[in-house]
Amino acid sequence: MKPAIIALAAGLVVGLAGAGFADDLKMEPRFTSTGVAFELKGAYRNVTLTIVGPNEFYARAYSTSGAPSIDLSRLGAVEDGTYTYELTAATDAVIKSKHKVDNGRDPRAAEPRVGVSASGTFAVRGGAIVKPAAAVAPKNEHDRQDRQ
Repeated sequence: MKPAIIALAAGLVVGLAGAGFADDLKMEPRFTSTGVAFELKGAYRNVTLTIVGPNEFYARAYSTSGAPSIDLSRLGAVEDGTYTYELTAATDAVIKSKHKVDNGRDPRAAEPRVGVSASGTFAVRGGAIVKPAAAVAPKNEHDRQDRQ
């Protein structure tokens, strides 16, 4: 009996190790002066937004459908510095497994979903989120050659 349990556990570990998050969550960030939100470009559920920043700033928001948002100003003074966000979600795609586990739950609920994620950074200056600057194109051919 023990060898069968060990083999099942090993199979699950190997199967779940390949089911890690991929950086392919399709989204577009939407920043306001103190708010962080996203427009999702696909069907995702169980979406979690995590933001970390200066002086141990940490915030997390969750939504079963749609993208959660966080208003930094609701959490106290907004410190200047660089903040990092991570957005994780589940897709409708099911992770295929050769080993079925009967844990007494609805079989459909036990099917793990493919996870996706995206991350990035933004800056806060003067208590407000700095909008990312658009890339400035060179004015003429001479400028292009100088930059190469």
